Amino acid sequence: MADNIETFKAICRGGLNTTGDVLSQGEETPGSATKLLNYEPDLQGGYRRISGFTNTYGTVTGTGSVLGVCVADGIHNGILAARTPSSGNNYLHYWTGSAWTAITTSGSPTMSSVTKVRFTRLNFGTPKIVLTDGINPAALYDASNGYVQITDSNAPTDPTISEIYQNHLFLAGDPAKKDQLFFSAPLAETDFTPANGAGNINVGFDIVAIKVFRNILYIFGTNNIKRLVGNNRTDFNLENVTNNLGCLATDSVLEIGGDLIFLAPDGIRPIGGTAKIGDVNLETVSKKIHKTVQNTIDTETLTGLSAVLIRSKSQFRYMFSGTSSTGILGALRENPQGGGFSFEFSTLFGFSVTCADSGYVGTSEVVLHGDSTGKVYAQESGTSFAGSNILSIYQTPYLYFGNPRIRKTFYDVSTYLRSEGVSSLSLGIVYDFDDTSVLTPSNVTIANTSPAAVYGSATFDTTQIYDGNPAPVETSTFTGSGKSISFRFVAEDTNAAHSIQGFTITYGLGDVR
Repeated sequence: MADNIETFKAICRGGLNTTGDVLSQGEETPGSATKLLNYEPDLQGGYRRISGFTNTYGTVTGTGSVLGVCVADGIHNGILAARTPSSGNNYLHYWTGSAWTAITTSGSPTMSSVTKVRFTRLNFGTPKIVLTDGINPAALYDASNGYVQITDSNAPTDPTISEIYQNHLFLAGDPAKKDQLFFSAPLAETDFTPANGAGNINVGFDIVAIKVFRNILYIFGTNNIKRLVGNNRTDFNLENVTNNLGCLATDSVLEIGGDLIFLAPDGIRPIGGTAKIGDVNLETVSKKIHKTVQNTIDTETLTGLSAVLIRSKSQFRYMFSGTSSTGILGALRENPQGGGFSFEFSTLFGFSVTCADSGYVGTSEVVLHGDSTGKVYAQESGTSFAGSNILSIYQTPYLYFGNPRIRKTFYDVSTYLRSEGVSSLSLGIVYDFDDTSVLTPSNVTIANTSPAAVYGSATFDTTQIYDGNPAPVETSTFTGSGKSISFRFVAEDTNAAHSIQGFTITYGLGDVR
């Protein structure tokens, strides 16, 4: 019979780790995860099941996939979308608040072979958006002046990407001029005349992405990174950052947490750039999920990667269009021992995304994505994936409590939850590094039937409790023994979100067998 009854505590932090060895993970980071699906590292602690998405914006008129979405505060109601028209050329639409309205797109753009429309916000006195698609001339749109193509003979004819730097509009990615970086005259987004301060730069490699960060324009190739410094044509200077790595996906470049990240061949990297080349920091932040990232690189079509920032959560998401694709979620959280912030990761499943964008309309953060059927969705909305169940999984490392050779008798596990409504989880128990010869107990159900109270609508001192469960600790009793143990929390429903904060295990020590 086991003796020496012990209690072990683990706090849920560290996120997904698919790289570490099983012994050190169970010993050093017991609150991390070997599987973390559709959970997000929560700024309030623990792992929170992600919110859903709803088809708030209906279906954009046209045929095929949604080619692009844009959050553009100050232009109509702030929401725009692009889709191939069933007839004619009017591919751009704005949301009225209840329906999509087509915008007259002058210049007869050809949309039949366009796979993605990218938007860049511009404000040289009037809020505008820049549209690029790699097939047609770049275009500008605002509600007052309408849709205007950039047809200056010195401008690229078919750019795929754009950026605003030092009051110039930069265009790149023209299929016929892949190594050329074009810029407009200052504060004149349609003027590409060299005599007026416009020009072009040969960067020496095919341009994949361009992004401004800390008053520097970074230029990414697949194996190179350069940066442009200076104020205008007279003093623009191209500097080399590295010839050893680059960016694999145009839309993977994002600014988050005071840094610039991008998908490189060996993982997700920050550029950490300042005014000095020697200060550029190029180390991988995704070491803990290296296997996951490599599988993404090997199996997904990276040109189809879409990304969003959720600024209120210090979070980014990489998503793909395949119905069985696995996305990547990264969130910055404060290190428990101090020393700043670091990324914690999880994976996404159930998102089929052809384009995405996020931003603020007024003071409200809006997160959008479009799909292959023409629908536009609001993320961070509801408790389902457009009516479908959300599958969420959190599996702990294998815990062996100091000695993986000593058999333990396990009595119970107490799960610390913060629920946002009625929730239910299935708790599975796995012994001895998933040794199939070891008997395991049946799954148990962790249920919360009392929703959290909503301030201003709930009645004080009823069964509802503000911001959580009446009993946030759910204790599950089971009988079994093993040398190590792992817990798998699973939910597949449309219940309210919940957060797993941590857990404690009661066990007894046996002998070496």
